[in-house]
Amino acid sequence: MGQENWQARTRLLLGDQKMERLQNAHILVAGLGGVGAYAAEQLVRAGIGRITIVDGDTVHATNRNRQLPALISTTGKPKTEIITERLL
Repeated sequence: MGQENWQARTRLLLGDQKMERLQNAHILVAGLGGVGAYAAEQLVRAGIGRITIVDGDTVHATNRNRQLPALISTTGKPKTEIITERLL
């Protein structure tokens, strides 16, 4: 399956009409902690057309056991910056 067909399986599941609706949607994810970061990634993988992510926090060492953006190398960095790079 080539790069151009990366959504082929989602399209099979949802159908063309629902895929178009998903691609035209704009979603806001407020908070990139234990749930928000994972939700944002899955929305992008599903083919959401536009996503806005909001979180004013930075990664702390105590986040590492439960948060997607939290690594030793990302400690102290803004969560939105890390997740934006991951989603692109």
